[in-house]
Amino acid sequence: MVKMAIEVGGTFTDLIWIEDGVVHSHKVPSTPHDASAGVINGLGEALKSDLTQLNELFHGSTVATNAVIERKGCKAALMTTAGFRDVLALQRQLRPNVYAIACRKPTPLVPPNLSIEAVERIDHTGSIVQPLDEAALIATVDRLMEQERPEALAVCLLHAYRSATHETRIRDIIAARYPDLPVVLSAEVLPTFREYERASTTAMAAYLVPLVGRYLERLERHLTTGAPACNLFVMQSSGGVLPSKVSRARGVEMLNSGPAAGVIGAVRMAEVIGDRNVITLDVGGTSSDICLISGGTAGMTTETAVDGLPVGLPGIDIANVGAGGGSLGWIDAGGMLQVGPRSAGARPGPACYGHGGAVPALTDALVELGWIRPQRFLGGRMTLHPDRARAALRELGAPTTTPPQAMAQAMIDIGVAHVSRGIRLVSVQRGHDPKDYAIYAFGGMGPMIGALSAEELKVRRVVVPPYPGLFSALGLLVADLKRVYRETNLIPVTDTVARDVAAAFARMKDKAVVEFAGFGRRTDEIVFQHELEMRFTGQGFELVSVLDLERLATEGHAYVLDLFRAAHAARYGTAAASGKVEIVTLQLTSTVPTGNGVMGLLTRPPGQGEAGSRADNGTIHYRGASIDCRFFWRADLGPQATVAGPAIIEEPTATTLVPPGWTATVDASGALILADER
Repeated sequence: MVKMAIEVGGTFTDLIWIEDGVVHSHKVPSTPHDASAGVINGLGEALKSDLTQLNELFHGSTVATNAVIERKGCKAALMTTAGFRDVLALQRQLRPNVYAIACRKPTPLVPPNLSIEAVERIDHTGSIVQPLDEAALIATVDRLMEQERPEALAVCLLHAYRSATHETRIRDIIAARYPDLPVVLSAEVLPTFREYERASTTAMAAYLVPLVGRYLERLERHLTTGAPACNLFVMQSSGGVLPSKVSRARGVEMLNSGPAAGVIGAVRMAEVIGDRNVITLDVGGTSSDICLISGGTAGMTTETAVDGLPVGLPGIDIANVGAGGGSLGWIDAGGMLQVGPRSAGARPGPACYGHGGAVPALTDALVELGWIRPQRFLGGRMTLHPDRARAALRELGAPTTTPPQAMAQAMIDIGVAHVSRGIRLVSVQRGHDPKDYAIYAFGGMGPMIGALSAEELKVRRVVVPPYPGLFSALGLLVADLKRVYRETNLIPVTDTVARDVAAAFARMKDKAVVEFAGFGRRTDEIVFQHELEMRFTGQGFELVSVLDLERLATEGHAYVLDLFRAAHAARYGTAAASGKVEIVTLQLTSTVPTGNGVMGLLTRPPGQGEAGSRADNGTIHYRGASIDCRFFWRADLGPQATVAGPAIIEEPTATTLVPPGWTATVDASGALILADER
């Protein structure tokens, strides 16, 4: 049987699978006009159009993220409590630049003409203050459907996180009159407080439901025809996978799923190698995704943003920088060279692809400097055109008479600076010294610039995992089945806190057990993690603590206060002052570990040679000088083989630069360990 993962990126669609205990990989161009076409094409090429042996397919995609950024979702409407229809337009009083005289807020996904109101009111305790006016509701919805014909409806009522009574009734009424209209409830998407964030997340969920649903249905139909026994799982931003039948209605949870998979893969690889502190550097075709892993655990956040719009769902804390292999070089109004965030994408791609691109990308710069050999790109499956890369660089440098090689080096330096800034964002600016971490570089371009960024940050160790260009897809294979449940419930930390918290988590656990039973999982397979978000009463933001239910039962409120004080000291460097403390939100993470041993299959890649394998001698341009360089094929490097820089290590999915003064050693895990020996 075959177990496969497919990750759709902006430039390439990556496939990696296990068949008879052997790891195989493949890479095809992405199809931005219809991402499912690239997935189906890749399946056909990888498995020679015979899908019958496919048993499990794990999928990560940029479909949801791109739909929000490019505004290609559906025509969605929003229903709020009367008086709150402008919640998406008002937003928060936050400004990305506090010194800017004018500030442009992100455009809401739902315009004012598609925002309607329901006459009802529930207070913060969940009590009904004003009953739902069903006659007015029907008239309002009928008018909306007649005049606007929305494709989906988001319902976000005031304090619905405490009682979903009115939201559920609204869905029932609409389903009876318009059974084909998807209705998304905030009480199910995000049952937590803060009205704008809850409304934004619910609106985004409705905005994505038809698009994601159709996308996954196309894949399911294709699998039903060719691989009827195959189970399809979809990656979530939380770092876990869920069955596709569940993900269809939760497209908002697919946001940033590809980068999340890469982080999970890095966590698993770091466990094998023995690294506890890691900074992941996933550099693809359009961007770089960076995450801090401390103590073996990836950082998590309870809120992210896509195109400036908040998404209040738990996710891996990933910083994004607009620098990748397809990032374009351009001259700004002041005559200065810039790189990114604009990208060449899959089509036309960098100029060297020969698909009509005329503006140089970072890949063109690498070809011009000789770091990428045109005949070895993608393992020789795709030949590049260095003459077109040079012509594009010459055109870019014409106004300043900068020769192509100098322009190429300048583009690389700027790209590295962008990436280094992203690494500082997740480390230095959050109180972590990057010198205490190893950089795990993957993605198509991560191994090429990983050591260069490390030099800038004084990091002396870089790890390039096996199959680096497919590593996010590999992360899908080792991801756990995972679901995160959140509930806002204002609980004062008093003598009764142990009873109140235990009761709240018991309700959440019952919900998780029922849902996982639908996935075919037993209760004894599920691992639960309990977390509390606490604050001083009256504060605006919370601190997160992991809770031990057994200690809660025996130590009571003193234990909860100790948790809050420890979290306060970790965040602010001082113990919490005295004052009343309250629990705001409870979070239950339910996980079924995979335990599939995939990483053990990577220790001996197919065709692995012996130490001291042969190398091709050549010349590259490096920081303004022409230097001798050796070129190795990664599969030829045996266990413990060591390569001294300057060297280039090539493989089908990526190319690794070993700068002068660095060495690369093949670890027992199959990873390349780059070390600064100076």
